[in-house]
Amino acid sequence: MQKTRLSITQHARELTAEHGFAGFTVDQLCAGVGISRRTFFNYFAAKIDAVFGHDDDGIPADALDRFMASRPAGIQGISPTLQADLVALFVELLNRDEQAIGSTQGFFAAVHREPELLERMIKVGPERQAEFMKLIAQREGVEASHPGLELLVHSLQFATFKAVDRYLASDSERSLAEEYLAVLTMGREIYSQPLTRS
Repeated sequence: MQKTRLSITQHARELTAEHGFAGFTVDQLCAGVGISRRTFFNYFAAKIDAVFGHDDDGIPADALDRFMASRPAGIQGISPTLQADLVALFVELLNRDEQAIGSTQGFFAAVHREPELLERMIKVGPERQAEFMKLIAQREGVEASHPGLELLVHSLQFATFKAVDRYLASDSERSLAEEYLAVLTMGREIYSQPLTRS
């Protein structure tokens, strides 16, 4: 069931990136996935819902479970492995399907050209981000609004976007995950500097 739902969303995003949201029909989407219209509407109420996917199709549950369980025992407050554990989670996601992530990049470019899609993303994006932040805060035993958590997560997510850009533009044999770690390493060269002059 989830596999079919994910296939619908992936193909909808590929078609959106290639033709624009108005440039394909539900029938064409169904034909590409190999399902009937009836099956499509069992999963999604409308084409735009298929494009943005189901809430349960974000980070896989097994990956989230590993992240939540990886906090060291006996620690108070922010754990010393939080950054490494989050990076491991992001790397796992990047390793799962490089091709799908590449097509998603074209989809996000299309979103910013189309008001209907942009409006939906402005609504859905923060909601999903807030849920992710709640999970991290729960693991760390702090408020979801903790500025350090927000800064860390936004930095890691921005590094993901930069890594995808570099990966798609490069002829290198580096994997997407390797590109991501390279971007983070470049960032650490700056973040490791003192905050003030001595």
